[in-house]
Amino acid sequence: MTRADAMGLLLAFIARLITGAQGHWKGCPPKAEQRIYFANHQSHLDWVLIWAALPRELRASTRPIAARDYWTAGAFKHWITREVFNA
Repeated sequence: MTRADAMGLLLAFIARLITGAQGHWKGCPPKAEQRIYFANHQSHLDWVLIWAALPRELRASTRPIAARDYWTAGAFKHWITREVFNA
């Protein structure tokens, strides 16, 4: 397991632990198909919560869309964006 994989698992665990976020698949089971997930942008954690609620196998192929200046502000955010979220 790479450092990025471990960080992804930790982020998902913490996000679900703190917020209780979970996915409810009504009428469409989780599949590795092209889909768009969106949030009503209440915070910068929206993407992390959506990502954490996905099954682990779907997280690897799900990419965030956000302003580059946010995701690349600072070395840690840039690393998370590139290595964990593959954005």
